[in-house]
Amino acid sequence: MKLSVFLIMLLFVTESYAGEPEIQQVKELFEASASSKVSANQLLKLLTEVGPSSSPLLICYSGAAEMMQAKYVFNPLNKFKRFKKGKKLIEEAVKKDPENIEIRFLRFVIQTNLPGFLNYDGHIEQDKSYLMANLKTTGDKKLAKKILDYLYASKHYPLQEKKSKNLF
Repeated sequence: MKLSVFLIMLLFVTESYAGEPEIQQVKELFEASASSKVSANQLLKLLTEVGPSSSPLLICYSGAAEMMQAKYVFNPLNKFKRFKKGKKLIEEAVKKDPENIEIRFLRFVIQTNLPGFLNYDGHIEQDKSYLMANLKTTGDKKLAKKILDYLYASKHYPLQEKKSKNLF
């Protein structure tokens, strides 16, 4: 009897966590989705179970996945709907966890790659400053390298700043 109850409880616990995707898989698909519609579709499908009670990082990736879909649809109205939904999710994630360097990095990446007419570029300087100030404190060295590489390649990080700042 006890074994049956234990197995049923284990089943419920496993099912409740089954909807949350593995963050490493999400990160890999996000990177691949920049150049692959198939990866973008897989990422969106993987994140379908992400909701308001999910971690802010997954919510942010869900928003980024929505925006990535806009790259691959033809209809301008659908593009704009994807953009608006993605923006809402990203801003929700930042609001829930403003000190998360990866969330701030994702917003920075999104904002620096969108066309200016969408008017979603108001946090670029703020996020850049936050990233530069907190890069040394992140324990994730892989993420820190991605951030640093992106900052150095970005037009939002002028040569004068590259010479005057030692981020590591």
